[in-house]
Amino acid sequence: MAAQPPLKQVETIRKGISTKAFDEIAGALGIGKEVLALKLNINAQTLRKRKSRMLSPDEAEKSLRVTRVFVTASQTLGGEDEAREWMGAAVPALGGKRPLDLLDTDVGAQEVMNLLNCIKWGIYA
Repeated sequence: MAAQPPLKQVETIRKGISTKAFDEIAGALGIGKEVLALKLNINAQTLRKRKSRMLSPDEAEKSLRVTRVFVTASQTLGGEDEAREWMGAAVPALGGKRPLDLLDTDVGAQEVMNLLNCIKWGIYA
């Protein structure tokens, strides 16, 4: 999903994504879906009980944001295992916060992406 062109991502967000896709995102990150829901301020209980198997546009946007950051981290850091480890570790350049803890907001995600770009280009952050 994150590999889609931006305008296609907008369409996907507006339609919502399936709860199965959300589960797959959590699995790729190596965390449970309840943990991911908590990190993104999505009510896990509501997610479990939802009759529709689709996430709302707001929930879909947060989920795709995490996916974009994870894909970028994987490419920048040398693989998915390295990205998982980095996203779950306290990072001094992020004020000692874990990248995963900042992805519930667009501003936080942008800070994580900025740091990944610094790492990619060898810029001291």
